[in-house]
Amino acid sequence: MLLDSLPFSVLPPFFCFNAIGRVFALILCYRKRMKLLFLFASTLLATTSPAITEWREGTRLPTAVPHAVAAEMDGKLYVMSGKVGQGLRNFFEQYDLQNDGWRPLTPLPVNISQYAIAAGTGRVFVTGGRENNTARLSADFWIYAPDTAVWLELGSLPSARADHASYFDGNRLFIFGGIGRDAAVVQSFSPTTGKWSNWKNRMPVPVSAAAFARSGDELIFAGGIDERGRSVRAVQAFHLEKGTWRQLPALPLAASGGALAVIDGSLHFAGGFSPAKSQVLESHNKLVGQRWQRQGALPGGGRHRMAYFGNDSGFVLIGGAIGGGFYALFTASDRVSIFTP
Repeated sequence: MLLDSLPFSVLPPFFCFNAIGRVFALILCYRKRMKLLFLFASTLLATTSPAITEWREGTRLPTAVPHAVAAEMDGKLYVMSGKVGQGLRNFFEQYDLQNDGWRPLTPLPVNISQYAIAAGTGRVFVTGGRENNTARLSADFWIYAPDTAVWLELGSLPSARADHASYFDGNRLFIFGGIGRDAAVVQSFSPTTGKWSNWKNRMPVPVSAAAFARSGDELIFAGGIDERGRSVRAVQAFHLEKGTWRQLPALPLAASGGALAVIDGSLHFAGGFSPAKSQVLESHNKLVGQRWQRQGALPGGGRHRMAYFGNDSGFVLIGGAIGGGFYALFTASDRVSIFTP
C-alpha cells in the first residue's frame, strides 16, 4: 500500500471538526488533571474552503516515483524518472493533459537519474544526471523522437552536471544550475549548429533542485539548494534574450524540490522540502504584488521532487516523495494532483 494514502495531516491544536459540522471533542491535559471539553462546530466551520476545492485528483501514475521530471510538448507531458520506488529502474511515459491518460514510451537506455528534461520541435532532450551504479556526475546528452520511439546520443555536455534545470525556447536548449563544476554558468545548445555557448552573466545564486517556470521572456527559478548544501528562499529570473538576471520576492520559507507555475500571470509555488522544519511541505503559495499569499494546501499532504507543469489552465503535480532525506526513496507517490484557478 502506498504510504501517501495514510492520513498525514495534523489536526489543529485547539479543536477538530469535519466538513459536515459534526459534534467534536477535545481533551486538554493540565498537569495531572484532565478536562474534557465538548465543542460544537458551527455552520461557518462546516463550509468547505473554496481554495481547497480548486485541487482535484487525476489518473494515477502506473507506478510510484519518488523523483520525477517533466516537459510539455503539443499538449502532452513527457514524464521521466531514473528512480522508481525501490526498484531503481527507468520510467518514461506520456501524460495526456486534455484526456488525463497515460501511455508508456521507450525508456532511456542508460541507468542514470537526476537528469533534466526539455521538449520542443518534435524532440525530447535529456541532459546530464548521475550514474546510479557509481554516483558519478554524467555529461550525457540524449534526444528522443516520439514519432519513431528512438533515443539518440548527441555527444556530451560541456561539463557534467546533475539536478539542474533545462528549457527549450524553440531555438536553443538552455541548462541552468545543478551540481557540477560549471553549475553557475548558463549554457545553451543550438540544434541548428550543434554547438554549445556560455552566457556572460552567471546565475546569481547557483542552485540545484530548483523549481522553474517561464513567464514571458523570462525563466524564473524558485528555491533550491545552494553550493554549500543549504536550501534557499531566492527567486531569480533570467531573460532568455538579454541574458540578464533579476531578483523577485523571496519564498516564505527556504525549500528545494518544489513546483513552480505561472497561472493567470501570477507565480504559484507548491510543495518542496524544508530542512529548517525537517518537513515535506504541503503549502501552496501565490505571489501577489510583492508578497506571497497562502492558498489551499496540497491534497493528500506534502510532496517534493515531483514532476509538474503549469499554464493559465492550471497546475499539474505528478509523483514525488512524501518523506524527506533518506526516506524519500521509500515514500514514492503515484498521485496526480490538478489545480484549476
